[in-house]
Amino acid sequence: MSAASRNVFGAALAAAIFVAAGAAAAFEFKPWGRGAFADLRKAHAGKPLIVHFWSVTCPPCLAELPDWAKLVRERKDVTIIFVDTDPEGDRPRAAARLEKTGLVDAVHYAFADSFAERLYFEADKGWRGELPFTALIGADGAQETVTGALDDPAMTDWLGKLAKSRK
Repeated sequence: MSAASRNVFGAALAAAIFVAAGAAAAFEFKPWGRGAFADLRKAHAGKPLIVHFWSVTCPPCLAELPDWAKLVRERKDVTIIFVDTDPEGDRPRAAARLEKTGLVDAVHYAFADSFAERLYFEADKGWRGELPFTALIGADGAQETVTGALDDPAMTDWLGKLAKSRK
């Protein structure tokens, strides 16, 4: 490879890295720390809310992200919030995955406390960090939790009841 070719290749590589880093940096996760779950519940009191916890190291989480994107587009009657449970070093991967699946415009948080067990406990006293994990909070404040995929019967039942109550 000639010196000129190496320079062109190097410049192209640097530009690609810059663009990729810029895209990941442009994506912003709000910090999810102690008290975040209670604060969200309070802020959305009287309205249905779904809080979905996921990770880039969870294959079922990644497989169903396109389905979550579809749900966000279709179900304007419920606020859906996503919480990335990965360590900070994995945030660029998480942002890239969310961009790829069309979830950039959704509301995103990321764990901002290294003591994750405390954050699990705040969402559900019985949750030990299994993923995917989703908290379904009705307009009346009643909460159900689902450990598993979006097509879990408890999740589809909850969404169905919500749709019926809106008619």
